[in-house]
Amino acid sequence: MKHKHYAPKTKCILVYFDNEEKQINEVNNLLKENNACVMGFSEHMNRIKTEKFINMGKIDNLNEVSKNIFSSLRKADTMNCDLVIIEGTKKEGIGLAIMNRLIRACNYDMKE
Repeated sequence: MKHKHYAPKTKCILVYFDNEEKQINEVNNLLKENNACVMGFSEHMNRIKTEKFINMGKIDNLNEVSKNIFSSLRKADTMNCDLVIIEGTKKEGIGLAIMNRLIRACNYDMKE
């Protein structure tokens, strides 16, 4: 358990790119290939093509995102998906702690 925080029973993949467009496109590409739900940012909700969207909060309010991570992961377990696609954020300030938790929840499976 040293390297793994709470993770849903469903397989997870973390998607993070410095370029917002590239990140959203990669999430949408993964959605085409999988029965997936998405844990993402409220600003991207209308651009990510799924009804199975779990809003972690605003990308510019990482304190809110931090508070919502574990409840979002638990909610993902209830959505009957084969994959949980999780949007990542910059590894700066609180973003570093968020990414650390998400990377572990995804068992280090990350697209960047």
